[in-house]
Amino acid sequence: MYFPSKKDGWMGFLHLVILFLCLGLPILSGEWVGIFVVPLVLGVVNLLIWFRTGYRVKGEALVVHYGPITFKVPIHKIERVDFIKSPFVGAALSVDRMGITHSASKFLTVSPKDQHGFLQALKESNPHMVVNRP
Repeated sequence: MYFPSKKDGWMGFLHLVILFLCLGLPILSGEWVGIFVVPLVLGVVNLLIWFRTGYRVKGEALVVHYGPITFKVPIHKIERVDFIKSPFVGAALSVDRMGITHSASKFLTVSPKDQHGFLQALKESNPHMVVNRP
């Protein structure tokens, strides 16, 4: 089951600013041919992060897609889930996040649009995880 990331409006504005800085400024400056490669790559990565951040509960694994990066977490290794508010970097496009502690205190943050459905999907594979609600 796939759960897209919740997206905050201010985060969308930030991504637009980054996209403009990466693609718009080099083109508008007229010097874009020589300095186009790095901003183009950064712009494409920015677009991938915005449109391809989401979470898939697939069998016994949580598959996290964060732009061009994909990683898996075995659901049976998830120890706890905390509901948090955090603007810091993570595989999330909202400050309304879930902090997942897994595999000997490794931590990741996610921001599924449907937090309740996401949590239910995780609990089906690991009913023993601890859930700390606000």
